[in-house]
Amino acid sequence: MGYWSVYFIAKLGLFYSGFIGFHWLPNLAFAITLVLPLASTRYRLIRTVLAMPVGLTLLYHDSWLPPISRILSQKDALAGFGNDYLLELLGRFVNLWILAALGLLLVVYLLLRRRVRFATLAFLGILSTPIASLQGANVAQIVSSRPALVDGNVAISQIKQEPTAQLEAFYAAEQGKRVGFPSIADSTAPFDVVFLHVCSLSWDDMDYVGESNSTLLNRFDVVFRRFNTAASYSGPGVLRLFHSNCGQLPHRKLYEVDASQCNLFRNFEAAGFEVRGLLNHDGHFDQFADMVQKSSGLGVKLDDNRFAPVMMHSFDNTPIYEDFPLLSEWWARQPPSVRPRALYYNTIALHDGNRISGVKSRSSLETFKPRLDKLMSDFDRFITFLEDKGRPVVVILVPEHGAALRGDKVQISGMREIPNPKITLVPAAIKLVGFKGKSGDTPHLPLQVDKSVSYFAISTLLAGFIADSPFAGTGGKPLAERVQNLPGTPFVSENEDIVVIGRDNGYLMRSEGTWIDYQPGL
Repeated sequence: MGYWSVYFIAKLGLFYSGFIGFHWLPNLAFAITLVLPLASTRYRLIRTVLAMPVGLTLLYHDSWLPPISRILSQKDALAGFGNDYLLELLGRFVNLWILAALGLLLVVYLLLRRRVRFATLAFLGILSTPIASLQGANVAQIVSSRPALVDGNVAISQIKQEPTAQLEAFYAAEQGKRVGFPSIADSTAPFDVVFLHVCSLSWDDMDYVGESNSTLLNRFDVVFRRFNTAASYSGPGVLRLFHSNCGQLPHRKLYEVDASQCNLFRNFEAAGFEVRGLLNHDGHFDQFADMVQKSSGLGVKLDDNRFAPVMMHSFDNTPIYEDFPLLSEWWARQPPSVRPRALYYNTIALHDGNRISGVKSRSSLETFKPRLDKLMSDFDRFITFLEDKGRPVVVILVPEHGAALRGDKVQISGMREIPNPKITLVPAAIKLVGFKGKSGDTPHLPLQVDKSVSYFAISTLLAGFIADSPFAGTGGKPLAERVQNLPGTPFVSENEDIVVIGRDNGYLMRSEGTWIDYQPGL
């Protein structure tokens, strides 16, 4: 087998270290093909030439990288990446410790290849992987034993659901959730609503850069500690926000469902709000603006943003406008209106690959913290701006997903193919501008919501605000009571090919139809 022994032993080392998966049957078949005796030198040369692309393909298949089909489907988006950003991404794949280990393995092979049968070691290693899976890594076989019967009925409390059954039960329960908005015209104290939809910010990102106790979040009235966006990419992230009047959908149904009844901003419009949309970018990448403007989104044309100063440039060299000047000037330009507004605002100031003019570092990872500080400062100034206007406003901060700054053995920094909790648990918060508080409220300290929630909790809270305005002078439920009664949502996050669910104080991941234990961050 020659140097191919090093190939298999190296992959086995990466597998047992947790850096890649390992499909043992294709690897075993490939190894057998490589050791079959061929008398002709010509045929051995042909086999070696053909084996090289096969070996690279198999290595890619064993890795946690997105399937080739997914990359091909995103080729137009990838073509928009600038050269600087592509080089930065390639650099993140370089792991000096792994390179050193591979170099050491190669030296050991060269020194001992005449004394040790490395091919035998490779085959033993390949055959060890299914045994390791059977010993506990693979939970695909965790199926409930036949449940006991109590008075002819299944004792539900004794059942430990198989993961697929757990996932199906979750979506069945979510399917029945729905909340509508009453008319804002009947409200005793109408108010505006502003959604600050932030790309690339999670609790783990904030912890990574030392911003866990953000001064901005302390200005909010409610902070959700376990808010799950359920997605790790912008497209499905924004669709889940727009669908928040109903329960959580499977990923594939986000693009199939008729959103007329469940659409958040359709409900705002039906309730008497004036719906508006604003981005701090041009929205052309991955046709983001088109998706936001369609009937499944806002259903209205986005407002012009080109009057604002350019703060930085995106990875495709398009302008990104400064958040506070854009928001404050847009607000100041609005003519007086009897109808309250519901504004959707999206910012990509924290997106991976952004470049700031005049900043020495070209690494978007190194500039994340100053960009986050600037964004928090801009939002803080905007809240002060709204307070000075004297008009009641519900401000909702809700990131699309995290930036995956930390990375781990499975995903490099910035990669979000696996929607793990370090990416999808985000610092969502609600600020009631003009709120004076009622008995039972603590207006100077944010209420901390520790249970697992998602978008449906926000829609439920908004429906309650419209029916029973917190800005009314007297009466109404205390904010603490409203928050305490919010519906929870168990942790389920997914992308096109991968699902992650919470289970037994840990997480399981389904990839290629198989459930495995998953420990994010390792």
